[in-house]
Amino acid sequence: MFKPSIFRRLLRPIRALARAAVFFLKVFPMLPSRPIDWVTRRPEIVKVKYPTRTGFTEGDVYRPPTPGPHPGMVVCLGVVPFEVDHPQVPVLGRALARAGFAALLYWSPAMRDFRLDPDDVENIALAYDWFTTQPYVAAGRSGLLGTCVGGSFALMAAAHPLTRDRVAYVGAYAPFSSMWTFARDIASATCANGSAREAWKVDQLTRKVFVHSLTAWLEPVEAEQLRSAYAQGPEEFEETELSAEGQAVLPLLRLPSADEAQKALQNLPPAMQARLTALSPLEVVGGIRAPFISLLHDQGDQVIPVGESRRLMAALEGREGIRYTEMQFSHLDPVKGKLPLLRLAREFGKFFAAVYPLFERTTAP
Repeated sequence: MFKPSIFRRLLRPIRALARAAVFFLKVFPMLPSRPIDWVTRRPEIVKVKYPTRTGFTEGDVYRPPTPGPHPGMVVCLGVVPFEVDHPQVPVLGRALARAGFAALLYWSPAMRDFRLDPDDVENIALAYDWFTTQPYVAAGRSGLLGTCVGGSFALMAAAHPLTRDRVAYVGAYAPFSSMWTFARDIASATCANGSAREAWKVDQLTRKVFVHSLTAWLEPVEAEQLRSAYAQGPEEFEETELSAEGQAVLPLLRLPSADEAQKALQNLPPAMQARLTALSPLEVVGGIRAPFISLLHDQGDQVIPVGESRRLMAALEGREGIRYTEMQFSHLDPVKGKLPLLRLAREFGKFFAAVYPLFERTTAP
């Protein structure tokens, strides 16, 4: 006699494929996805309050309009150059909800101020701990996803003691591996290419976050002076006007060579160096216990160089449950890459193949 449980197991890969296809078609606005709206239900968007180190903060949960429990995902959005009510913000949340996920979008106040703060690691872990106790979330099928610098924080949060034994998966698109190497690359406008270095056209948003993060350790007036002078690129500045900490930061803002940048980083005050280390996923990647880790990166990325993900993969070498994909988009934007149609189709195929295992692992048996 044919058992229902066997039938469900046979249907599972088909359901996973369908969920992945829904997500794929809805997350890229240029793809024809109107039929998806006809066969899936409109997501619910719920305002929630979740805990952080400094108290409760408000966020949005996108989820299917059914009780669930659904596989959960805390999404670390990283630094975005627009406000939280911009129409692009909910695209990912709606795509995930139509594909069957309950997704909490984590917004960092520091990142909205164009700064990177180690406290966000614990805040993401606290948000995840709270989210996975909600009745509509299947805790055993839940995990973390991050884009850009949010990918690095997702990786670090997956290794946090509060979450590391409870994360089923972690995904990161274009993360950095270490603030030491990333800061050297930004400061010098160069990046590694094998054993050599080559010029790297640093994205203006990357430059702005770099300057804001470095100067966040200074007195507010001094920080604003340096941000005004160097946020767009190297300028002249009177060193005698600066504190000892400001003078330590200044060489990193004046377009040094890679070697000069490395020396300047090593000459920063100990508290600043400790902060760089606390912002480096390589320091904790060995503590990630999630059975599935997916990394994606665009080869010509001007926001974070692809060498950062390659360093993470080198650190994860030999471990099971790792998937790594290099693509030809422009920091997750298929349009900016201006690829010929056949190459664009190939890159879409690579993206789909990269994300499908996440749906396979979170589809209920």
